Amino acid sequence: MAEMGGIKGNRATSRGVVQIVGKSRAAGAAVVAAILVLSGCGTSDGEKSTTTTATPTSTSATEQPGNPWDLPLEQRPALFDPCTEVPVEAIEQGLGGPVTPFSEIESHSPGDLMSCGWKTEEAYLIMLSTWKSREKYLADRSFDVVSAQEELNGRVGMRMLDATGDPDRSCIQLFFTGRGTAWLQVHLNDVFLEFSGQRRANACEVIDQVSQPIMTYLPKGEF
Repeated sequence: MAEMGGIKGNRATSRGVVQIVGKSRAAGAAVVAAILVLSGCGTSDGEKSTTTTATPTSTSATEQPGNPWDLPLEQRPALFDPCTEVPVEAIEQGLGGPVTPFSEIESHSPGDLMSCGWKTEEAYLIMLSTWKSREKYLADRSFDVVSAQEELNGRVGMRMLDATGDPDRSCIQLFFTGRGTAWLQVHLNDVFLEFSGQRRANACEVIDQVSQPIMTYLPKGEF
């Protein structure tokens, strides 16, 4: 199994989120994907959580030159927050219609995990950010890495599949940015994998369309 938040101090919080998600009957099969999202992310082992002690870094600090991934966790820039930094209009454009917040997986833990989700009848979109590194994802057996250099709407990142679920129904793209690892996941609800009235082979055929209006809001930097 993936790390529960990646740090021991956050395991209780992650378990609580998983329990809440598990109680949502309306979430259906996408609940499984959400649980995997929240249990497979976070800071790496050996790093101390700053959830209760750290404060967001000032703007001047986030503009410092160099690689923020080389800094101690408490000195890194504030994590990207998809809940406030991506307008719902962009989400609706990507998913092709009005969305409902998938509040069961929402997390606001500065320095550790920021996550949000939205759903339609056809699909779920889950976005989050952590300081979980590229190396940690490559070593995480909960995921199958399709490509460590996969282009998505002009940006190169890591393409992954859920190793424990249906690989056709869920597709994940990671970007290792100056404000943490930005995670985009599309999960298709329909057993026939239909989206926008068309039959699709898998969720990775859909993620390009869904993510296109969102890309401009992702933090910059390629690390």
